[in-house]
Amino acid sequence: MKTILLTGATGYLGGYLAKNFLDKGFFVIALALNKSEQFKWKNYDNQKVYYLDGTNIKEIFAKEKIDIVIHTATIYGRSNEDNVDMVKANLEFPLRVLEEAVKHNVEIFVNTDTILEKSINAYSLTKSQFTDWLKIYSDKIKCINLRLDHFYGPNDNPVKFIAWLIQQFSKNVAKIDLTEGSQTRDFAYIDDVVSAFDTVIQNSEKLPIGKVNNFEVGTNVKTSIKEMVLMIKEMMGNTVTELNFGAIPYRKNEVLDYQIDTSGLHLLGWKPEYISVEKGIQKIVEIEGLRK
Repeated sequence: MKTILLTGATGYLGGYLAKNFLDKGFFVIALALNKSEQFKWKNYDNQKVYYLDGTNIKEIFAKEKIDIVIHTATIYGRSNEDNVDMVKANLEFPLRVLEEAVKHNVEIFVNTDTILEKSINAYSLTKSQFTDWLKIYSDKIKCINLRLDHFYGPNDNPVKFIAWLIQQFSKNVAKIDLTEGSQTRDFAYIDDVVSAFDTVIQNSEKLPIGKVNNFEVGTNVKTSIKEMVLMIKEMMGNTVTELNFGAIPYRKNEVLDYQIDTSGLHLLGWKPEYISVEKGIQKIVEIEGLRK
């Protein structure tokens, strides 16, 4: 039984990944900041939880035999975190984990990255800086880097755009101010994102050491923000909320269009199930009972 250390295990993506690998028989060591962050899957025998307010990274690696690290913990800067906090969470913390993984001969380090260019904001900059460090360590540990665009799913945190929209439409707010919404994104449903992580782990023996193995996760179908907003509104049966497109200017360095290249994952046999964004949103509406 392989042992996975999963950072961010109490987060949205981390929770889904934890259940996936627990169900597949891996032993999952869930890492969380403190006991206020509850790990959902404590009814499994093949799991253990560590809280960083009660122990430290060095102690965990000294005590446990870890085969794989999956790093998902991050802060996006959406809750008024300053840049120092961003650097600590998105660069210093994973670097400490990576260093200990190398010292203790961990086989694989899987990093969760962003498709965003580093010049967009502090979040994308700190994520890019950590991938540079992955390159330095890649001759000592097998490094896999999964680059994500916008991923979504049921019961997500409303700090994220789609979950926030769903929350606003559920409340029948009078008006939502938005950008013009012409920027396109490749929206990936949470089940497909988890499947991508599963695929690279299951095929890790095919991947070389000595380089960072980069994979982009998406559907190869681009949807504009405006299309997405209108789709969610219609699917939820909201006839109340006014959509004020163009009220908010695009952020500095906004990328209006970019292409996801999923060819690397396809070579490993991965295919997304939710290619249509409409199918994914419909699934959320069904699960959350959102249709009016």
